[in-house]
Amino acid sequence: MKPAILVVDDEADFRDLMVKRLTRKGYGVSGAACGEEALALIRDRMFEVALVDLKMPGMDGLELLGHLRTVSQETEVIILTGHGTTETAVEAMKMGAYDYLTKPVDLQELQVLIEKAVEKAALRKKNFGLTAALVREHSGSFHGMLGNSPAMVRLRTLISKVADSPSPVLVEGESGTGKEMVSRALHFTSRRAKAPFIVVNCGALPEQLMESELFGHAKGAFTGAQSTKPGLVEMADGGSLFLDEIGEMPLGLQAKLLRFLESGEFRRVGDTRLRWVQTRIIAATNRNLQQEVEAGNFREDLFYRLAVVKIYVPPLRERKEDVPLLANFFLKRKYPDKEFAPAALEALQAYDYPGNVRELANLVERGALLCEGNLIQVEDMFGAGVHPTAGNRRLETLEELEKRHIKLVLDYTGWDKKTAAEILGISLRSLYRKIEAYGLHTG
Repeated sequence: MKPAILVVDDEADFRDLMVKRLTRKGYGVSGAACGEEALALIRDRMFEVALVDLKMPGMDGLELLGHLRTVSQETEVIILTGHGTTETAVEAMKMGAYDYLTKPVDLQELQVLIEKAVEKAALRKKNFGLTAALVREHSGSFHGMLGNSPAMVRLRTLISKVADSPSPVLVEGESGTGKEMVSRALHFTSRRAKAPFIVVNCGALPEQLMESELFGHAKGAFTGAQSTKPGLVEMADGGSLFLDEIGEMPLGLQAKLLRFLESGEFRRVGDTRLRWVQTRIIAATNRNLQQEVEAGNFREDLFYRLAVVKIYVPPLRERKEDVPLLANFFLKRKYPDKEFAPAALEALQAYDYPGNVRELANLVERGALLCEGNLIQVEDMFGAGVHPTAGNRRLETLEELEKRHIKLVLDYTGWDKKTAAEILGISLRSLYRKIEAYGLHTG
């Protein structure tokens, strides 16, 4: 289906010209002479992009923009303005406009801007669909956060209290405790639930590309920047950006993130134009950031700005009563016909889980793959001769367990890497990296 464009301008000659030229470019284009007419059209159909003149009699562009943010959040708005009204256009961007152009309009620049706006509108639409699927999937478990222990009840209560706050949130906890799941619950419990939730792992991005990835870049900003690209902060406008492993962020970029947290304003790399978005930042770390501040590895002012709201995710050893529920959830999700032997459940509850919930999920999957018949025994998960209830708490490290588990799944699938990646719940690219890192091979 053709992307739909709405041109709103009281100047009939300009409006008709835009409609004709954009139609020739392959868009489905409609025109409106005023704000009221535009609202009537947009209530009947969905437009990916609206070109809105700032100065119009009656309802002006700013007032129409305000209505559009309520009526059609999926529509990206490009403001058209005269040379003397750029300050008002910047105000429009603070209200949620995608960008602005000054008249007379450069048609090539307009074409590029529309293409980018259409891409962003498509991303929003896709995100709305993923949101609905996520809500359906976890409707009975507070967004996947299973557990009835006092620690989990307190955690869910805190999330409910702070979900609608615009303040940044710092999620702390050991590796594998479910910090990303907590961040998703914060987003999807809030009024931002229909807006994008975007995840970025600060430890996985090359330092030289991290600023461009977060804040975007202008065409020609650096070698290889062949076109303008919005950053993740911009793509998450109205929603939440989850910065995992925030402790890995370089100090120079920490300063730019601090400025954004304080004002909501930023500039793309290589661009002088100041932009403004309403993106809530959720950061997560398994490090002690206070110690990182004292060591000079993390900015003190950024730490205190992020820590306005702090959420601690307890390790699994502090909520052992949740283990049977979690273990059965992981098992029935993929292997509904299989069961745990009573001794196997006892062993799972006795173990201390240095790798937390992630390690529990791996143990359950290992047991399901190795068991004879449909009953999972202790040795299927922990190996022959090892029984946590007998005081043997030193098992494999998480890295050792992951290596053996990946090898097991690869062998189980006949080294069909695509199927193995699906079973493991990771991307094919991540699987290739782990195969190389662990030196795995057939046989």
